[in-house]
Amino acid sequence: MSHRVTVLVAVKDGLPWVREAVESVLAQTYEDFELLLVDDGSADGTAEAAEAYGDPRIRVLRNERNLGQAPSLNRGLREARGEYVARLDADDVCLPQRLERQVAVLERDPSVALVGTWMDVVDERGRLWARLRGRVGDFPELVLAILADRYPWGHPSVMFRRDVVLELGGYDETLAPSEDKDLYRRLALARHEARSIEEPLVRYRRHERQLSQEQWEVQQRHDWASQERFIAELAGEEHARRLRLLLSAGSDPEGGEDELLRRLLEGAERRLRLTAADRAKLESLLRRHLARRRRRPALRAARGLLRAWPLAPVRSVARRSRALRSLYTRLVGR
Repeated sequence: MSHRVTVLVAVKDGLPWVREAVESVLAQTYEDFELLLVDDGSADGTAEAAEAYGDPRIRVLRNERNLGQAPSLNRGLREARGEYVARLDADDVCLPQRLERQVAVLERDPSVALVGTWMDVVDERGRLWARLRGRVGDFPELVLAILADRYPWGHPSVMFRRDVVLELGGYDETLAPSEDKDLYRRLALARHEARSIEEPLVRYRRHERQLSQEQWEVQQRHDWASQERFIAELAGEEHARRLRLLLSAGSDPEGGEDELLRRLLEGAERRLRLTAADRAKLESLLRRHLARRRRRPALRAARGLLRAWPLAPVRSVARRSRALRSLYTRLVGR
């Protein structure tokens, strides 16, 4: 049986939160969906917990062995029955109108391939920790979000056209766990539109396992590689690293900000087929972004210092306090 939407969850050992995630999907105001859970070798009864609902809209696929999230997501993409795929993680929660709102955007504008929503970040007890906000209302704003590495959505809040993502090859498994942002970059290179819904429709749960330094290091390394690959498509491989650092820090140690920005804009105009108005808007957005980055030297210095330290003792202290965990995340990265 086909459905308009597949809610795709890839999970390993999702207890104790997977039931709350499942129930948030079953409570959606939009009813034409299937919930496809790809169990990646759980040993805690996650798959059984989902199957126990006895709801025909729930399908559980079991990997024969642990493959990792990106391969599990790609399996789910291949076996999904929905035209649209909505991502969700087993420790997150959808608000009731999430699917309805996102389907409306995709139905209204066929040029939009992906739509994300704002998110509220909560801790293990469901207490508000942070808010993820921002805006992507047109293509220049999408390109700015990619170049600035500042998205108004998180992976568990996006919905996309399944056929478009499959045409791009699905998720790049070599870049996990940064496969989500790599997908946004490839969508933009293929000249697909994206939009943000300026309403918090997902609650994203943070917990201590996400403070793993090993995971963070891998994520950052893969994210930087994907970002430089995107920039290289616009401005050439020889300028990709300097431009990534310029967009992060707001300045170029070699003093070539204007020349780098010119190359980036000319390449974006050509590679992304920007109109003159789109290029002008992107330039304005980039200049404002760089000005803001230059005004934050203290935060950048603190972040650089923390990343240079042995971080095991820092993490140990951070785990004792929600406020300290929040500060750690802002300075060091997710």
